[in-house]
Parts: sequence; C-alpha cells; structure tokens
Amino acid sequence: MKALASDFDGTLFFENEISDFRKDDLIAIKRFQKEGHLFGICTGRPLNGIIPHVQDKIDFDFYILTSGALILDKNLQVIDERSMSQEVAQKIISIYEEKVHISIQASQQVYTFKSANLNVSIPQTIVQSLDEVEGQIYGLSINTYSEDNARKFCLEINENIPEVEAFQNKQYMDIVKRGCSKGNAILKLKDVMGLDYVAGIGDSYNDIPMLESADCAFTFVDSPIIVQDKADQLVGSVSEAIELLDTVSLFEKRVK
Repeated sequence: MKALASDFDGTLFFENEISDFRKDDLIAIKRFQKEGHLFGICTGRPLNGIIPHVQDKIDFDFYILTSGALILDKNLQVIDERSMSQEVAQKIISIYEEKVHISIQASQQVYTFKSANLNVSIPQTIVQSLDEVEGQIYGLSINTYSEDNARKFCLEINENIPEVEAFQNKQYMDIVKRGCSKGNAILKLKDVMGLDYVAGIGDSYNDIPMLESADCAFTFVDSPIIVQDKADQLVGSVSEAIELLDTVSLFEKRVK
C-alpha cells in the first residue's frame, strides 16, 4: 500500500480557474484509492477551508492541516495536534499588525484580525483581539502582500521568536509551533498509521519540508527552482504523479 500526500492550493485546487479541480486528477485519485492506496491532503489551510470546496469530489484518507499543526484521520478524528500559546500569537500580532493582514487558525476555524481577507473563500470570523478567539491556536496565516516581504518576515520570525516556525508560501507566511511542519507531519502520519511508503506533491516553498520527508517527491515544471531541487520527479498534474507512482516499487525509496 502506498500513500500520496497532496498540497491543496496550486496543486490540487485552483480557486481562480473555471473548474476548481481537474477532472483527470479526480479520476486518478479515485482509481488510486480503489486499488487500495491512500490519498490525503497536506496543506496550510484549516479544515473549514477544505470541506466546503471538496464536498463529494474527494474522500480524503487523512488530513494534514495548518502546516502540520493538526493531523486528522479520514473520520476527522485527531491523530496529532500542536498549538501555540496566546502570548506568543499576541507577540507576533503586535509586531506585524500594521504591516500585514493576519488570520488566526483555531479550533479548525479561521478568525481574521480586524478585517476579512478578501483573497480567499474561507469562512472567516472578524475579531478585534485574541480574547475573542475560541479554542487552541494552531497557527497564523499572514498575507504580507509580496514574496519579498514574506521571505524577509519569515527570516525575522525564525531568528527571533524561538517558540514558533514560519514558512513562506508565495506572498503568504504560515506560522506554527516550533517543530511543526508538513514534513514532520508526514513522518508522524507514517508512524501512527504504520505506513511504509508516503509520496508527496506540492508547488511552493512551504511544501519543501514535505518533499524532503516523502519517500518520493513530486513538484511541477513551473514551480520555483528551489522547490524543483527537492523533488524526484517534475510533473504537470496530480494525475501524472499518480501514474508514475503506479510504476514505483515499495522498495524503491530514495536515499535521504
């Protein structure tokens, strides 16, 4: 049995295109699962940013959410969760709130700080302070408005705030508790579910930890070069990656 962990935005889901999901991808995923393999999501989004879009299109076998801070099984039961403290979240907000747009992922919901993020179609609750946020804070998703800003702020946070880790996703940065990442979540999933072989596919900088931890890593021909350098195969779609996985033996794991 093989498993494929897929990034969501720009890999599987295309919000600004005529069809959010590619038909060939959906067909290939169902066939892959019918053959006894697992297909799951590995994303910076929270659960309520996935479910409304997927509906009956894909039946995920696992969910890695909020850049690895929350892992759920196919029945949405918690496999692993890591949250940051309200104090650390407030520290980050205090430093950056005048420069960026901040969303808070807590209890599988999204709260936006002071105004809605109009660039995404995720249900949002606007709050004026962290005191209005309910439940554990799994992560912060921040629109920095440019890739240069995202790169700069990620470096600042990773150097100066040891309790958390920041990952760039184009003009966004995702901030989670230190030790969380898509890559560490893949390793945790393998251990808990007893999986021998997990492949990964993603398109952006925040997917690099996943690609590094996967037994076989896929990215796209138009992905940034630094992301391509971490992949074993360049593909044009998720369906193409699944076709290649059909030819891979469980014993053909790359040497890390």
